[in-house]
Amino acid sequence: KQSTILSLLSVPLNFERMMLKFKLQNFPVHVALFSAAFVTKSILGFSALVAPESTPTQRRNVQSILDEMYGSSASEQWEQRRSEARSFGVKDDCRSGESTPASSSVLENIPQHELVYGELGLDALATILDAVGVEKGDNFMDIGAGDGMLVTGASMLYSSHLESSEGVEIVPDLFHRSIYFQTELEREIEKKNRNAQDDNYDEASNIKLCPHTSFYLGNVYEPQKELQDKFAKTTLAVCFATTWSRDSPGRKLNRLSEALGQGGASELQVGARLVVIDGVLNYKKDGFQFEGELKLQCPDTAPYSIARLYKRI
Repeated sequence: KQSTILSLLSVPLNFERMMLKFKLQNFPVHVALFSAAFVTKSILGFSALVAPESTPTQRRNVQSILDEMYGSSASEQWEQRRSEARSFGVKDDCRSGESTPASSSVLENIPQHELVYGELGLDALATILDAVGVEKGDNFMDIGAGDGMLVTGASMLYSSHLESSEGVEIVPDLFHRSIYFQTELEREIEKKNRNAQDDNYDEASNIKLCPHTSFYLGNVYEPQKELQDKFAKTTLAVCFATTWSRDSPGRKLNRLSEALGQGGASELQVGARLVVIDGVLNYKKDGFQFEGELKLQCPDTAPYSIARLYKRI
């Protein structure tokens, strides 16, 4: 009876929380549309085991640490990092204009447009994950993690609920750079928390990562056993597929859908939630259920992006 009462009491609060998504004013990532299916699922699904919606203060605190590592928006450091990141994914044959071997064997069978670098941004990620609901013990995966900013950002923002925050990246230079940034970030967090102990120490305000934060170099279409195991344990995944789907009719990602779906090379477990930004899965064929969509603005897309939520069934 007590659990039933608590569940009933949570509905009005969750309903109010979800309705905020319709408001455009004073919202860091402007949400223009939130489908009825997505709202209904979210309202019914929230419980005490779901992370509270991230606050503007929490986002700013996490963003400030990320800015120290990755550069603040439009700064020289930020521009240089992104310029380098874009060059890492360019194959040798695209640089010269001639047909030459790819710069890395792991990239040989990957179309050039799937290697174009883009970033979702922390505010956009937080908006999506708040809407979906980060559950206690979730294992988060960023598919196409770039240099790791969203993985470390999610790890800090939802440190008390995520069991793990991981990323898979196919471009070797980006993978190695994500390891570097993670190492520097851990040092910075330790330094900030140590300094905070000198005055007005509040353990609750300590910045921390979730228990397991890591990166993997690999191909979602042809994964090694270790990566297959990681996908099998993933319960919540995000894929920023704007460039992946660019040349696909209807932005369909049939190959990715097959890889992550039932019987695929990187099969997600039943019940896992997958958010694909600017891409459409062949969900009926590959064992997914479409839950709804969210229209939002993020740094590298114009005028907006569409995040679609799928659930493995």
